[in-house]
Amino acid sequence: MESIYWNCTIAHGITAFSYFGIPIVIGVSFAKTKPTIPSKFWLAFLLSGGFVLFCGFHHFLAIFEPYMAVSLLHLGVLDLMAFISLCALLYLMPTAYQIVKAIVKYQEDTRELQRSQQMQRLFLDQGPFAAYIKDEQSRMLYYNQELQSRFSVDSQEWLGKTDSEFLPDSEEGRRVMENDRVVLNTLRPLKLIEEVKIPGNDQPCYWLSFKFPFNDYATSDRRIGGISIDITESIEAQRSLTDLNRQLEEKTLELEAKKRELIYLSDMTDMLYSCESEDEVYQVVALTCSKLFPNMSGCVCIIANSKNYVQMNSVWGDERSSKEIFSLSDCWALRRGKVNLLSPRNSGLMCGHLIEPVSGTHLCIPLFGQGEVVGILHIYALEEISPEDQQTSEIIARTLGIALNNLSIKQRLTHESLRDGMTQLFNQSYMETIMEQRLAEADRSGLPLSIIFLDIDNFKSYNSRYGHVTANVVLQGLAKLLLKSIRSFDIACRWGGEEFVIVMPNMTLETLRKRVEQLRLDIEQMQLRDGDQILENITASFGIAVSEPGMTVKNLLNRANQAMLEAKRTGKNRVREYINTYN
Repeated sequence: MESIYWNCTIAHGITAFSYFGIPIVIGVSFAKTKPTIPSKFWLAFLLSGGFVLFCGFHHFLAIFEPYMAVSLLHLGVLDLMAFISLCALLYLMPTAYQIVKAIVKYQEDTRELQRSQQMQRLFLDQGPFAAYIKDEQSRMLYYNQELQSRFSVDSQEWLGKTDSEFLPDSEEGRRVMENDRVVLNTLRPLKLIEEVKIPGNDQPCYWLSFKFPFNDYATSDRRIGGISIDITESIEAQRSLTDLNRQLEEKTLELEAKKRELIYLSDMTDMLYSCESEDEVYQVVALTCSKLFPNMSGCVCIIANSKNYVQMNSVWGDERSSKEIFSLSDCWALRRGKVNLLSPRNSGLMCGHLIEPVSGTHLCIPLFGQGEVVGILHIYALEEISPEDQQTSEIIARTLGIALNNLSIKQRLTHESLRDGMTQLFNQSYMETIMEQRLAEADRSGLPLSIIFLDIDNFKSYNSRYGHVTANVVLQGLAKLLLKSIRSFDIACRWGGEEFVIVMPNMTLETLRKRVEQLRLDIEQMQLRDGDQILENITASFGIAVSEPGMTVKNLLNRANQAMLEAKRTGKNRVREYINTYN
């Protein structure tokens, strides 16, 4: 019995030690790893722990019980239970920490997953973009706070609705749903710009949207994910940049047009400076206006020398909107000396020189020369004439007036420099210059050039008898007779004092003799008067010479002069021709 007692006591001790050891090992492991037991397991955890502890107390108290009869079966069971309890304790000692650590790892993974999900939620909700998830019918399943704040909705208001139902413009919603169907049909991501307005803002908003398909693994349903970024500011900035580029291009074109305009005006000024006649001036202005105003027509009208009418001198363009001849009173620009504009927007005064029916725009600009109005520049256009074109037209008109004034001064100075002031015949300087040209033409053509040198007989005594004033009247009368007696292309000049020279190209010697003899008779028979006083007739001695190839002006004049002196020596009032005694 003694052995049975000690056997039972040892078995109860080992079992009690095992029951107390298991929770101690688990508690130490929990203390080291500090796992968190879910609240729903606390009851089971406490009940299991209480059960183990009470079992341990049971076996611990059994050690101190008095002797009792124990069957061999009971003793075997008790020994087996002690062995199993000890084995469980020995097994839990090395593995309890790993079990608890696995529990802690699972809890850490769970917390990390929750933290990751929370970060994803924060990223989607706090990000400056609209994020959303839709089902296959484009019904909203999720949308972030950006969409909520931009469209002033709560987190549940749009759930289960399609874009055409919750967007302010249903047509915009249908377009968005069509893009969703493209993603579902192609099963490929889609990147595009969508125009979706925001409530309370009439201006369109532009969104850069990235849409992509994916499968919901929980339900195996197909979903549409999307992220949209508001790029309205970028679009507006791009449009502003485009507008700026367009404005820059327009300014560049304007500058190029201004450059061409300046070139045309500069060329016009250069050409006007080189013009020798009014017809050339008008042609230059017409050419310049046709370049500057290709879609317009116009003309230059100048007041006649009689001051009784205005005549059109040059035209350009396809339309004729003004009469060719009209009176000064028919143009308001001539009347007032100011620009007169008649257009659909400017109901100005209608000029009488316009051809009926009057339409389009008419601009009349007065031309000023030598301090007075000399004509008008008239411009006609089907549309309105821009202020810039008006300004350019006024510049042309001022330049034309200055050119006409300069031409008049130039012609007057030229006339005075080439003409003899008393007789208005060409002077000696011009005669020498023109004879060089005529001799060159004669050498090239093979036709002769004839020279007549005449001198009034006894003019000094005539001058002493009547005085210088009356003698000048005689010289003027002789000059008029010479101009009537020669051809239009012949040239007569006063050589000096009472001497005159006549250049006659393309004339044979026989014809020249007859012409000069007739001129001598006309001078002899010329009636001279100084007021009521009848003056004594005059005579003249003539010397003629004909050019030869290679002859100079000086040689030809010397020959004619020698012939004239020969006429003087042989009795005066006669014609002598040069005879080459050397030949």
